[in-house]
Amino acid sequence: MPFFAVIAICLNSTPVEKCREATSVHWVAITEPSNGLAGCMRAGMIAAVRSRLLRGGDYPKIFCRPAAAATDAVARRKR
Repeated sequence: MPFFAVIAICLNSTPVEKCREATSVHWVAITEPSNGLAGCMRAGMIAAVRSRLLRGGDYPKIFCRPAAAATDAVARRKR
């Protein structure tokens, strides 16, 4: 099953459980789907490093959503 990754880059002072879009320094969506959940997590971590958005006190948190759920969410926003 394909998954889409979204990367939240949060400050070290932000607890991991509170790291989300509203509390992140950067919020980056990966537009290419990955095969499987493990592939999504891997692609998200690689993209976080390659983005060069991480600074000394930052950390990435990867969110993976099934491709079907992502397209459903986009369709609901357009209504």
